[in-house]
Amino acid sequence: MLVASTQIQALIAAVAAMPSASQGMRAMMERASEFDSPVRAMLTGIALDPQGRPFADQVLQDYWADEARQQQLLSSGSLGREVIIGGGFHAAVYAAARVLSGYPKPLVVERTDRVGGSFAMTSRPVFFLNSRNRAGTLGPAGDQGASLNYLPGAPIQASATSMTAYQTNADMAFVIRLALAQYADVVPEATVLSASDASDGVTVEVDGLALLRVGRVIDARGLGDPIDQPLANGGNIVTFPEFMQRMASRWPLRQVRRVAVIGGGDAGKCAVESLLGLAPQPFMAAAALDTVDRIDWYAQTLPARCEDWQQQIRGRYQAIGRYLRPDRSGLQRLTVKPRQARPVALPDVCLVEGRSYDLVVLATGNRVDAIDGLELDSFEEYATDFGVVARRHFTMPVFRIGPHAQLPFTERERQDGVADIAENAVAMFRTAAKTAALAAVLPGLADG
Repeated sequence: MLVASTQIQALIAAVAAMPSASQGMRAMMERASEFDSPVRAMLTGIALDPQGRPFADQVLQDYWADEARQQQLLSSGSLGREVIIGGGFHAAVYAAARVLSGYPKPLVVERTDRVGGSFAMTSRPVFFLNSRNRAGTLGPAGDQGASLNYLPGAPIQASATSMTAYQTNADMAFVIRLALAQYADVVPEATVLSASDASDGVTVEVDGLALLRVGRVIDARGLGDPIDQPLANGGNIVTFPEFMQRMASRWPLRQVRRVAVIGGGDAGKCAVESLLGLAPQPFMAAAALDTVDRIDWYAQTLPARCEDWQQQIRGRYQAIGRYLRPDRSGLQRLTVKPRQARPVALPDVCLVEGRSYDLVVLATGNRVDAIDGLELDSFEEYATDFGVVARRHFTMPVFRIGPHAQLPFTERERQDGVADIAENAVAMFRTAAKTAALAAVLPGLADG
């Protein structure tokens, strides 16, 4: 049975005190017998309530933003403490599995002001997850009793947040944020500059705040930052995160009629879905005012014909394919140009291969910037009975987890076809179990 943390208790109390936000929570208590804990029932009700969820989200945001609490946490370093760098999905997985294994709460330091990682880049839903919405436990692809969007140990799962075919980024962000509120101490707007050897531990330098001496560091920085960030100007050339933030704002496609998307990965596909109107409904947008007339998609590895798209692209993105052929009026909104491209910014438009565009979206991949002392070549594969689950630093008690650990596919994953899709290298269903396994097997830390 889930016993609510102090922060979750405060969250529930705050929602209960706000009549307009508590209707879903109160309604779900009529089904409390279907849950293993009243806490899960109440949190599920909050997640399903259009008024309750944003209110609860703001309660979490305000709690984490308290500067006095932040300073207290940052001054409490000890050799008995673990620090997680990054406040996204894998930080939540590690923290949940660690606490449920009987160990103290880790300290999570997140460099941005919004906890939740790439799923929380906006507070509004702007893209759909890759795997279908279904209940179940953690498991590999093909296991019909599994949910590929499962966060081990979370107070609620993403499948409890909606009945839609695919959950949104905001659904998963809320689950991540609840898990961190339950199982971790969180400090946002804390950028780690370096990590260095300390006696039996690690000294972590946090920009402008503190030097922490801790027993172990878990590096969970996820996918990192856009590779082509230097090309973006924040106006007519934007990175994928900047584009998603735009789609969460008012009139996101105002005066945008011709767009280029550069990059054919999942980010590029999600950007194209937004431009075609297949993504979650943008805030304050209407077809009469915010419809893109033409999208040129520069992507080397994608099929350019509808028929080829249907045969080669997995079901999650099949709806895009029908736009690769003319409609009844003979107009084709989407064209795939199978080659690399580079934009050039002009005062009012930007150019790609001599063509002018109102907007260019860079979806060309991410990389993790190095923290001094934590460069990738300082790590080796770390294996348990579960297989390779992380990378461990050669000299310090530091572990890389999640996407930027670059964990190899196992032979079983190759046999099952998981390795046939390159994007599965960073897929949650594959990496979550590895992170949870690491949290369960690492020995405890002694105070020093």
